[in-house]
Amino acid sequence: MKRIMRWFRFLGLSVVLLLVLGSAIVYVLSERILRRTYTERRVEIAVPEDSISMREGHRLALIHGCATCHGADVNGAVFIDDPLLARLIAPSLTAAVRSYDNADLVRVIRRGVRPDGSSVIGMPSEMFSGLTDVDLGKILAYLSSAPPRPGLGPERRLGPVARIGLVAGRFRPAAELARRAGQLTGSWPRDADSTALGAYLARTSCTECHGLELRGGDQAPDLRIAAGYSFEAFTELMRRGKALGNRELPLMSQVARSRFRHFTDQELRNLYTYLVARAASPS
Repeated sequence: MKRIMRWFRFLGLSVVLLLVLGSAIVYVLSERILRRTYTERRVEIAVPEDSISMREGHRLALIHGCATCHGADVNGAVFIDDPLLARLIAPSLTAAVRSYDNADLVRVIRRGVRPDGSSVIGMPSEMFSGLTDVDLGKILAYLSSAPPRPGLGPERRLGPVARIGLVAGRFRPAAELARRAGQLTGSWPRDADSTALGAYLARTSCTECHGLELRGGDQAPDLRIAAGYSFEAFTELMRRGKALGNRELPLMSQVARSRFRHFTDQELRNLYTYLVARAASPS
């Protein structure tokens, strides 16, 4: 009996030691990923100062989800707060636009790279990487015009699930995702293509959830599903968040009502035309 108890104690101690060792390895490897630096060039873009551009920038910021993560007044919000996953605070954008210079703002938004060369985590720079200078300039004009208020600063604390995900390649720093998006640029329709405007909207609004190739994943479907909608039904989904059969969808309904309802009628037509054409493509 004593021998059996000693064996169980030895087994328990071995398991604890393996867990401690495994945790230490995951921490070291994940920290190496988090501290990796990236070389991305700094690009200046024009930021308009007229009120019409600022209003349009506000609309674009809503469509592309700035308020979803950074709060309704873009002065910072807790984005994720789960001890096992992470605690991430999306910082105040009214403060960031005043503390970063133009080129640094463009680089962190489009490329996911901070001024010190490290990558942000959780920001969908892969989606923003395709924003035109004109649209991004208008968004920056809106942020510059928004009155600064005391807001939340950035915070990043990763829990064990997030660190394991980083090491396993399930989660990736924003800078790596933005580079991946850049490699796929040639696969999107060009300006001369009749679906190019809709493709641009899909690339800069939908890839955060549906993936860089719009093929979906665990939480979102392949966007070829749009071909099953009439334009009227598609508009109902995008404006009111109601899917076919008047259904509520776990994520899309909320996103549609908070973000996509700000699309113009013509933008919805362009987006629908592209998604239907994509569904008909054999590739």
